[in-house]
Amino acid sequence: MKSISHPYYIASLLATVSLVAAMPAHAQLGAARDADSAAGDVIHRAQSGLVEYHETTDPSGIVVREYVDSSGKVYAVSWRGPAMPNVQSLLGAYFDTFKEGANATIGAAGLHTARVAQGDLVVENRMRLREFSGRAWLASALPPGVSATDIE
Repeated sequence: MKSISHPYYIASLLATVSLVAAMPAHAQLGAARDADSAAGDVIHRAQSGLVEYHETTDPSGIVVREYVDSSGKVYAVSWRGPAMPNVQSLLGAYFDTFKEGANATIGAAGLHTARVAQGDLVVENRMRLREFSGRAWLASALPPGVSATDIE
């Protein structure tokens, strides 16, 4: 996946963070899920049995998946829908790292895609005709046998 190429893309991505407030409660990347973030979601397990994720859909159709390890800690998140989710809420303490990396890649190739890899954090985002999708994960927190390709 290529990095951001247009300054307006990153500005739009970061501005969207402040506009989206009607999301269900989510656990943040690197944090443990609690009762509030688990309310009303659906738990899924991949056929391999190695990947478990909790999925929620907000009223505007944004689907968010939180990938959790055996202790309930969120090691990855993914999203898809007609708008961006509240990325700041999903990334939590890692949002500033994402923002720094995103600002540093302005001017690179890829108008409708973004990839930020800063230390342990990897964030990929795509935008195409009102279809937004992306994923973020902590590379060192992926459970044994799980790879980035398992995060959809």
